[in-house]
Amino acid sequence: MTASGYVTGAHVASVERHRLVLDRDGEGVVSVAHAVSRPVVDGLAASVCGTLVTAIADMDWRGARAVSRCQECQRIAD
Repeated sequence: MTASGYVTGAHVASVERHRLVLDRDGEGVVSVAHAVSRPVVDGLAASVCGTLVTAIADMDWRGARAVSRCQECQRIAD
């Protein structure tokens, strides 16, 4: 599998526009994934749609299919 030019990011809780789902441990699990342009390090970044997210540098955008995706990010990154 080849890596895409994007990694996956999750909304920063303080600016969350989408509903958060809590897992069994009470930790926040974001319901919408965003694409962030590479190169990136773990931490705050702007997604391709302009939303402030926490980027996960080793989570390729193409491989992150477990949660729904931001429609604008998907349009740009795919």
